[in-house]
Amino acid sequence: MLALNVTPRKLQKLGASSLVVTLPHSWIEAHGLKAGDTVYVVDEGDRLRIAPAASNSSGTSYVFEAYKLVLPQLVSTALSCLYVNDINEAVLDLRGLGAEALQSLKETAMRLLGLEILEVEREKAVMKVVLDDSKTDPKHAIKGLGSAVSGIAELLRQAAEGAQVTEDRLQVAYNELFKYQHLIMRYVVGALGSGSVEPNLQGTVVGTALLGVVGNVLLDAVRMALRLGVRSKAVAELASQVRDLAPLVGALVAQPSVRRLHEIGVNFMALMSSSEGYIREGQSAQEAAIVAKLDDAIKTLSIVFMTILCGAVTGEEYLRPATG
Repeated sequence: MLALNVTPRKLQKLGASSLVVTLPHSWIEAHGLKAGDTVYVVDEGDRLRIAPAASNSSGTSYVFEAYKLVLPQLVSTALSCLYVNDINEAVLDLRGLGAEALQSLKETAMRLLGLEILEVEREKAVMKVVLDDSKTDPKHAIKGLGSAVSGIAELLRQAAEGAQVTEDRLQVAYNELFKYQHLIMRYVVGALGSGSVEPNLQGTVVGTALLGVVGNVLLDAVRMALRLGVRSKAVAELASQVRDLAPLVGALVAQPSVRRLHEIGVNFMALMSSSEGYIREGQSAQEAAIVAKLDDAIKTLSIVFMTILCGAVTGEEYLRPATG
């Protein structure tokens, strides 16, 4: 079953056909919403979904012959590709794929910001992106990705200290990672398509991809710790350091800063030293396997840092033509 990021809210006002309720600030900020903007309210029977209205549609619609992919899992992956490649509306031909394909599509859509899947016939559905890209701040999404990685590292810390970490919590963490990765790549593809390539686009692409790798490596480490029942001070300590560092790296990818590079550089050296120290220590095979995964995550984070550093030192603040 798909785990959702559920936040309880109290109704402020309730009328015959109206209600007032507060929404998560991060969601409002991600969509750039303000008073007077249009949103869609999608009636799903036992619940309502709110989606901002898109104003950037190209007016082009497509028919996607999903049945040619045969496997429902491939169809879901293809849906993510359409989303990233700025296909905002398409009829999905699902002939012969059965109910499993439609359910898989709906689950994938719930992980992607602003994507709706509506069943129109037994073997046909419509995908529609109701996200207004002009109001989406890529910097916020990149920082969100760093926070998602940080959240997974915190789950690993808790697991290493013996706390209960449920599969639902892991699924919510994965959904956050998936959402921000695809939102950022949608922005990147859109920027390349429009020709308005920003100077930091290379860092954004590399940083986003590698932060996603770090998140998935950490998820594997959490599941391994839970499966093996490992309790480890070393794992908890390293995980807490990664938890604190990941949002800083995300912020650095979003907004490169020489001052922040210096601060994070010191933290990175301390973290890598800690990781190397724990690897040299005698550990059980199970604990060593998890520490090794953490070390992989830390080394991958360091590549993100080096990518941003390389971009900075070739800029005019550090590098200038020789005179005389």
